[in-house]
Amino acid sequence: MDTAVRTPRGLTVARVIMFAQAVATLGAWVVQLLTISTRLDHGQTVSGFAWVVVVANPLIALLVFLAALRLIASPAWARPLAVTMQVVGMVTAAITVFTGFYQGMLAIGLAIAVIVLISRHPAD
Repeated sequence: MDTAVRTPRGLTVARVIMFAQAVATLGAWVVQLLTISTRLDHGQTVSGFAWVVVVANPLIALLVFLAALRLIASPAWARPLAVTMQVVGMVTAAITVFTGFYQGMLAIGLAIAVIVLISRHPAD
């Protein structure tokens, strides 16, 4: 008889989305670094906000990855962290939408999906 506990499918989907978000955040971070480097090479100024984003993005990616990694094994702290990081993601995506980059709507939709999936599966 199999006594293994099955991971709820919704939490597995949430984890996959969160891992993808972490990778995408790191990808955006690399692009931001290259853009800043190019601007500095051409003697252009870089706003203070750009520097904040360059510092914050790897931290955000790490926290999203950590929350996804531990979502099932440590729900006592991982679930609140996961939801918090999704809210942070929605706020930053809303800023990008309001500045004319409408791909942020996809990020908002994914964040909402993750929050719904997590909330449907209460912690043990």
